[in-house]
Amino acid sequence: MPKDKENGNKDPGKLKPGFDKAKSGDMKRKEQKSPRSGGMFFKGSRKDEYLWAMSHAIGVDESVYPPQFLPSAIFTAFVVMITKAYYYDRDIMPTFFWYPNETGLSDFFSHYKSVAIVVCVFSALFMLLYRLVTQSLAIKRSVFYVPMLVYIIFVLLSYIFSDYRDIAWEGWNDRLEGTYILLSYMFMLFYVINTVNTEKNVKYIIYPLAVSSGILSLLGVSQAADMDFFRTVAGQKLILPNVLDAEGVSVWQKIDEAAEQGMTFLEFTFRNKEIYQTVYNIDYVSFYLNLLVPLFGMLFIREKSVVKKIVWGCLFSLLIFNFIGSASSGGFLGMFVVVVLGIAVLNKRIWEWRKPVIVLMAITLAMAGFTHERWIPELGSAIRSVLNISDENSGDGAAAETGRIDYFINDGFDIIFSVNGDEGTISINPVDPFDITVKDAEGSGLGVKWAEVDNSPVFRVNDPRFDIFTLTPANDESGFNYCVFKLDGSDQAWNFRVDPDGVALLNDMGKPVKLRKVPSFGFENNQGFGSNRGYIWSRSLPLLKDTIFIGYGADTFCIYFPHEDYIGKYNVGWDINIIVDKPHNMYIGVMIGTGVISMLALLALWGIYTVQCLRLYWREKYADFNSTVGFGIFLGVCGFLTSALVNDSSVSVMPMFYGLLGIGIAINIILKKQNDAIEQT
Repeated sequence: MPKDKENGNKDPGKLKPGFDKAKSGDMKRKEQKSPRSGGMFFKGSRKDEYLWAMSHAIGVDESVYPPQFLPSAIFTAFVVMITKAYYYDRDIMPTFFWYPNETGLSDFFSHYKSVAIVVCVFSALFMLLYRLVTQSLAIKRSVFYVPMLVYIIFVLLSYIFSDYRDIAWEGWNDRLEGTYILLSYMFMLFYVINTVNTEKNVKYIIYPLAVSSGILSLLGVSQAADMDFFRTVAGQKLILPNVLDAEGVSVWQKIDEAAEQGMTFLEFTFRNKEIYQTVYNIDYVSFYLNLLVPLFGMLFIREKSVVKKIVWGCLFSLLIFNFIGSASSGGFLGMFVVVVLGIAVLNKRIWEWRKPVIVLMAITLAMAGFTHERWIPELGSAIRSVLNISDENSGDGAAAETGRIDYFINDGFDIIFSVNGDEGTISINPVDPFDITVKDAEGSGLGVKWAEVDNSPVFRVNDPRFDIFTLTPANDESGFNYCVFKLDGSDQAWNFRVDPDGVALLNDMGKPVKLRKVPSFGFENNQGFGSNRGYIWSRSLPLLKDTIFIGYGADTFCIYFPHEDYIGKYNVGWDINIIVDKPHNMYIGVMIGTGVISMLALLALWGIYTVQCLRLYWREKYADFNSTVGFGIFLGVCGFLTSALVNDSSVSVMPMFYGLLGIGIAINIILKKQNDAIEQT
């Protein structure tokens, strides 16, 4: 039996489909013109490998010219690193009742990443046009194009029919993952699939990825050590443009002046020693590291060179430190799936690789020990959240100790309310704010009485069911009358303003809001699940009834989330004016933004890849670089998609995901071709 058949891998330099085995030494391919294609053709027996090809197209097992990998390498490895301040205006923002009357916005982590993504797309498009002009363009045959095309169609339809096209095109503030970015992801995925042909091609992207990962990991270490590079003078100057203020003083001068006083010019919302790297949210660190830890772990295990093994080991150590140190339970969930799936697929091979596996385990345990003060509280909180055990972070119970507000509904000059499950109605005279009547759910009138709280006169309801809140008549300088509702033991005052059209809650932005009973689904008894994700999901799921076919528009979730659910936010312990701009679940975000069908298309894309990988890697011998990288990417993709249950898509992490997914698909094509050739010998 040939040696490469025993290994389960074929050296593509020794045998290629489409070659006469007896004449394979001259490496001359047989070409056959297609009678219908003009300049297009299929090469010999490779017809089933191409969807479309031109006369000078290279074979699917031949390396592409190195410069053509720059778009893929930058997209996959370096977009994530970009951090730069950008200031812009959005005039539409004050029109939202839940947003302050401000139009100026700033961004550090998304705008220039989105610009870089577009640059990668146009660079890749130029490369494809070059191939077209030189008649070297070829498109591999792949089932993945079908779900990709379906997804693209529904992304576009969601944009076309969106009520907020500008935002649907550009994306929401601080996120900027609009329609053109989603289309860019699909284009770059297509480009990577049709550019990666050989092991050398894979290295053109993986090695730059190793470099960027090392730099980001060192940045994370500096942040964990309370020596954040971005807090230094050089770091601040790197991410801030040196513009002049109205007095002619430059930003960099202000940075130097602040440093002389022992301060930083920038105000950081990240607490000291939090690992956020360049990805906007500390949860996103472990989110994207789910992609890298298994990849470089596999390279460490299978590497034969001592020098390279040391390099991969050091990189793995840095990645693990950042992964565990970022203290994200969502990342831990993804890595749990990685470990379980890896054990299931590799099975007995783990014992064969026991020495490097033990080394990786030792590194992991050491890093877990160094960062135990970070991840132990986070993991404990996550477990309590899942088991619905209340703690200070669970959210539920943040309302007053003596009672709970269930809802407010504004109906004309009536305030329909419910406390502790008992409903009532407060009717306000639009002329006289002191003329207040209260009825219970049956319409029975309830007396009100004067009382004194903190030396101030207030109304109380003369009924034991409702004797847990006060009503205070008031007015403002503009002549508006108010009825202030306040639950005993709570600092939150509900200021209902009497307008000519009825009663409405005046929020902290000074905007009247008509309250309603907001639809919810699930998590009734555990709104605090997953750092209040239970609350967000319960209010997001009812939106899906309107996005089954097409969504509201890419990245428009924030617009459609029921921000008027002040009671819901209050009951989970939030500031009632907090803006929920993302669902903290990538799948819900997709379904609301571009529709349920688009989500099914993505699930089909990822599902086909998963099934394909299971079939390939179950029997793989991992004797070469491609199979090792391919399996590492597969594990990373599975971990990433699991972690996506509690994390969001963003321009910080998705380029790396789709870049690696494209490499994984391309490697699977290579491995399948090799295996088919072996079976034919």
